[in-house]
Amino acid sequence: MNEHQQRFQALLRELFQFDSADLDFGIYRIMNHKRDVIERYIAEELPQTITEELSRGMLAEQAIIRKELAEAQEEIAELLGPRAIHADGNLQEAFHETPMGARYLNLQQ
Repeated sequence: MNEHQQRFQALLRELFQFDSADLDFGIYRIMNHKRDVIERYIAEELPQTITEELSRGMLAEQAIIRKELAEAQEEIAELLGPRAIHADGNLQEAFHETPMGARYLNLQQ
């Protein structure tokens, strides 16, 4: 579990005032009654939901782009030669205007 997630969980516990279990009136009575449900959500369901959403969202998209970029590098090396891409990953300027070069540069961005 990462630090940000732990801090978020601690903030939720503070927000729901879990440290004020001795308070037993009004909204505190309701919160004390639902404490177990809320704690289970914060401790178990929330981390799972965060992981699922991150894997579906931007992280998954970045992984797909990295894969496409690697495939484009292989294709360029195969068709234009191994020197078409510098060691730092930059495409030689002479190939910028080719369709493969444009695709590669687009994926890099």
